[in-house]
Amino acid sequence: MLVVPERVHGAWTEGWERRRTVAILARLPAWVTPDHFTCLGIAGAALAGLCYALSGRSPLFLFGAIGGIALNWLGDTLDGNLARARRAERPSYGFFIDHSCDVLSQLAIFLGIGASPYAHLSSACLLLLAYWMATLMSLITLVATGRFHIVYWGVGPTEIRLALIAGTLLHVITGPIVVAELPSESVTLTDLLFAAIFGSVLGAYVMLLRKTGQRLYREAADRPDG
Repeated sequence: MLVVPERVHGAWTEGWERRRTVAILARLPAWVTPDHFTCLGIAGAALAGLCYALSGRSPLFLFGAIGGIALNWLGDTLDGNLARARRAERPSYGFFIDHSCDVLSQLAIFLGIGASPYAHLSSACLLLLAYWMATLMSLITLVATGRFHIVYWGVGPTEIRLALIAGTLLHVITGPIVVAELPSESVTLTDLLFAAIFGSVLGAYVMLLRKTGQRLYREAADRPDG
């Protein structure tokens, strides 16, 4: 059975998110369950991905994508918080379902972005890979240290969703921002931004690997049986 890990927060929006979460939980009827919110999160991600993919037909679909991201935040944030508030936690089941659904949600959103006129599929997959690298680092660190880091340098899932919403609103106004014309395709500002984020996450991954690895090495050496 999974032991409930120590969760390390520290996100920029943590205080705001906690207040909103408490307010929402206080108004929920008894028949609403954490699984309902898990399903809502998946549905929101699917809606966002579909609307991004359809945004080539009309930029108005981008508003649907924003709504889908908001629903994904609502579901992903409230499922675990509701379980903890009602003292109905199922650590192994909750951990497995939550993170398995997160993978599907992220896949739906970023593939939708890659099917839109605002970014190429290759650059959207780079950003998805960056997200998954951060997730893998969190899970690897959890196994090695028992501490679950869901935020790095103040940036967590909520900050990423807010950045997606802000970028989407920008593109409602501007449309695709083309920065270079290659013989076979156009390169958008979003493509360059996604590539830069991937490079930054890769650098952070290597830095955290070195820092955490050195700390664990010292701790192992200091133990009597080390």
